[in-house]
Amino acid sequence: MMSALAPANAGPAALGPTELQGLAAVMNLLAQAGGIDALLGNRHSEPDDKRLHIGYSEAAERLNIPEKWLRERISTLPHRKFGKFVQFAEEDLRAISDMHFVNPGRETEKESASALTSLQPSKRSRKRF
Repeated sequence: MMSALAPANAGPAALGPTELQGLAAVMNLLAQAGGIDALLGNRHSEPDDKRLHIGYSEAAERLNIPEKWLRERISTLPHRKFGKFVQFAEEDLRAISDMHFVNPGRETEKESASALTSLQPSKRSRKRF
């Protein structure tokens, strides 16, 4: 058995109490979810955290590495320095992650260059008898 639905061009007077309750429930859910755009995934959500820089502990947490690892290697990693305070921006975290990218199936330029130099003949002459 099919339930009776009001036509799309019908006004609120054409809706019965059951339809009005359903409409109220849908509107309530939309309000809780932040609107139809949020439900559809079209809303561009802004991050709650508006900080420009983060410290060691949060950077380590976001990179999923120990804080001690960051502290020990800070001289070789991109970061910001405000006096004695070390901070990381989003670009720094991405650069750190990119620095440690590993693709096991491919040789790096450094490895291929070292392989070529290892095949070079010696410049030292040999004595012939």
